[in-house]
Amino acid sequence: MATHREEQVHQHLFEVGLEAVVKDCPAFDDPQPKPEIDPDSEPNFELWRLIKRRAYERLRGLHYTVRYGTFVGSKIALPIDASRPMELDLLGTHEDGIFVLELKVDRSAERNAFSELFAYSNYIAGMFALSGHQDITNILVANLDVKITRQAFLYDLLINDRNIIVYQPSFSSSDVASLRLDLWLPTDDDFKHFTNDLLSHDAMACVVISFEDLDGWYDSEEKDGSLNETTRKHLTMLSGYAAQLMEAERLHGFCFIRKPWREIPRYYRNSLFVCALNPFRVAVPERANAITAQIDPSKRSELFEMPEMAFDGRLIGIAQRALNDCLAHNTGGEVETAIWSVIVETSGEVVFTHNFGFRPTGMLREAYISYLNERFAIEDAGGWGDDLSVLKINNVNNWFQAWEFMRMCGLGQSDAEHDEPDDDEGNSPW
Repeated sequence: MATHREEQVHQHLFEVGLEAVVKDCPAFDDPQPKPEIDPDSEPNFELWRLIKRRAYERLRGLHYTVRYGTFVGSKIALPIDASRPMELDLLGTHEDGIFVLELKVDRSAERNAFSELFAYSNYIAGMFALSGHQDITNILVANLDVKITRQAFLYDLLINDRNIIVYQPSFSSSDVASLRLDLWLPTDDDFKHFTNDLLSHDAMACVVISFEDLDGWYDSEEKDGSLNETTRKHLTMLSGYAAQLMEAERLHGFCFIRKPWREIPRYYRNSLFVCALNPFRVAVPERANAITAQIDPSKRSELFEMPEMAFDGRLIGIAQRALNDCLAHNTGGEVETAIWSVIVETSGEVVFTHNFGFRPTGMLREAYISYLNERFAIEDAGGWGDDLSVLKINNVNNWFQAWEFMRMCGLGQSDAEHDEPDDDEGNSPW
């Protein structure tokens, strides 16, 4: 790359277009034999594999559209103030909408690649009211020699849920016309590093907001040990709305409703759980150490504790808003933060209770759906589909199966192995 100036590469790319230079990706473009599924096998639960599968599905879709896109503008000035404008390298359209492309030939400039790319993307998004991360595709052409750049790519793809794709430039000769762009795919090690300790007791923040019954709408009456349909319907809608609020804030977690068995004495008979991965409890060691080493030792704990508590405050706000927006006007409730590891392992919390209205969000939803689809694939191959419904949504929202998944994620341990939590939606919902 050193023999080719960025101006030359830019001009050539604009003239010939992406289709002429983007190479086929063997992982996506070559016909792949359908993997054989052992009907006697169990789903191979490894979180990084589930996340990788979902990430590759997104990258495959982006690759198949942007490579056939058309450039509509080059070196577009984006005025931001009276000083000097930002300059967008390339602007184009493709089957799924608009894309912006940032070209970085110089390795030393690579560190700023993503910040510049998203600045351009946000500016273009500002032209269209209410457009979001999924409406504009971000393309980076760079070597990704810098580790921090690769980590930034995964973060924005998986956590920020941006449409982003990276191509690495290569030349077969000294002629700039030999330019080819190779799709960059994260390695297994990249995914393993990214998901290391991502789901754990320590990472999960949990807020519980409890409230009284409301006659005629939701109560604690039971028939044959199950709640009535009216109660389940209305409280399930509350959980669904809370999940929408979590999705709007790009939180990765879940929510559900808990009601104690009728014979269990409790003042508040209903609780909404709002749980999400608290990013301030999962600091990447090498990055954290590099920063904390430059901070006064007396202030280091504050760097982590203050944003961690602020995140809990966000969850409390979501729980309170869900009640205010969904239940009777001026419905009061008691809010508390809970330790998820205690909740998920305590019989009094998850066994002697009705648990329903489970709704996963964000990356945890993506991993859970991927896991369920693998179970359905095994059943389709002739294997034993334990507690699988004909309609997949029954499994997606099934508390008991979600509880099992969370235990495998590291969110629950074996203390409750001999106790199975009650799921009012049923373990065999079909």
